[in-house]
Amino acid sequence: NAANSTYSLYPNGQNTITTADANYNDSVGSSTNVGSYSGDPSSYGTFDQGGNVWEWNDAVISGAYRGLRGGSWGDFDGLLQSSVRGYDDPADEFYGIGFRVASVPEPALVGILSGGAIVMLGRRKRVQR
Repeated sequence: NAANSTYSLYPNGQNTITTADANYNDSVGSSTNVGSYSGDPSSYGTFDQGGNVWEWNDAVISGAYRGLRGGSWGDFDGLLQSSVRGYDDPADEFYGIGFRVASVPEPALVGILSGGAIVMLGRRKRVQR
């Protein structure tokens, strides 16, 4: 649980990382599918946050330059550390940079669905014995 965790050097929740935990140090030689390293999820339950490809984030560095995090499959382990930030111009194409697509339900939708489930449980037929 991320709310109860402490800081760690790497996104796998540990202060060390190996090529069994993430795709880096040219151990595979190219990018891999997300979930390939599912043995070490982050404290948020996400996979492959370190290594594989640098991921764009919403940081505006300067002018056209935007932020990057995570390190890539060709980087050494120090660049995978949670505190490391990179940057590049999004107009440049590079095989070691990508992005993560994620979907998070709207908080209001979660409340509506939960409330609906409670109502449905309350309305189910009672069996008399």
